Amino acid sequence: MLRIIGLYLYDGFQLLDACGPITSLEISGRMANDAYQVILLSAKGGPVRSSSGVVIETIPADLEGIIDTLIVVGGNGSRDAMHDEAIVVFLRHAAGTVRRVCSVCSGAFLLAGAGVLDGRRATTHWRRAKLLARLFPKVSVEPDRIHIRDGHVWTSAGITAGIDLSLALIAEDLGEALARRVAQEMVVYYRRPGGQSQFSALAELGGEGAQFAPLLDWMRSRGIAYGILLHGRVI
Repeated sequence: MLRIIGLYLYDGFQLLDACGPITSLEISGRMANDAYQVILLSAKGGPVRSSSGVVIETIPADLEGIIDTLIVVGGNGSRDAMHDEAIVVFLRHAAGTVRRVCSVCSGAFLLAGAGVLDGRRATTHWRRAKLLARLFPKVSVEPDRIHIRDGHVWTSAGITAGIDLSLALIAEDLGEALARRVAQEMVVYYRRPGGQSQFSALAELGGEGAQFAPLLDWMRSRGIAYGILLHGRVI
C-alpha cells in the first residue's frame, strides 16, 4: 500500500526538519517495497528558501484526498507563517481530511494557529515551549517530550526529533521491526532515551552566558577533564 506523505514548507523553514523525515521515509520505503511517496508542498508551489539559504522546489498544497499524512516543518520562518491566512486555512482544512497531521519543532505553532491543537497535548522545541503555551492556552504543552500523539495529531520536539517522529510513524504503518531497521541504517536511536530536558539542562550549564560557562571554558583551555552530573549520570 502506497502512502503519500506531504511535507509542508514555507520561507525560512529549517532544512533538517524536512530532511530528517524525508530520509527516514525514503529508507523505509526501500525496505518495504516503495511504501511511501514524499511530496513537498507550499502555499503557492515553486521554490521555497530554507533558513540556511538552500532552496527546495515544491508543488501547491491543494491535493485534497491524496495525502495520507501531512508533516508541517519548523524553522525561524514559522513566526511569520503562523499568521499567513492561506497557510492557516489550508492546515485547518487538511487536519480534517488527512489520516494524520504532524509537526516538527516549531511547526507546532502553525498547527496551533490553525486551531488544530486546541484541547490536545502537544510538544515543540524546549526553548519555545513556554511561548507556545502562552500564545495558545487551549493547548496542553508538554515541554519534555520527544514526540506526542493525541488522536490523529502528532507533534515532536526540536529539529532532529523529526527523525524520532518519522520512526514512530513508520512503526505504526509497517511494524516495529522495520522501523528499528531504519534506525539502524541511519545510525540513530530507535527510541531515544530520556526527554528534552537532558539537552536543555546541558545547554543551561555550559552554553554561552550560562552560570558555569567561564569555568568550563577555563578547564577546556587547560585540557582538564570534567564531568557533569545530569539525571544521575556523568556526561
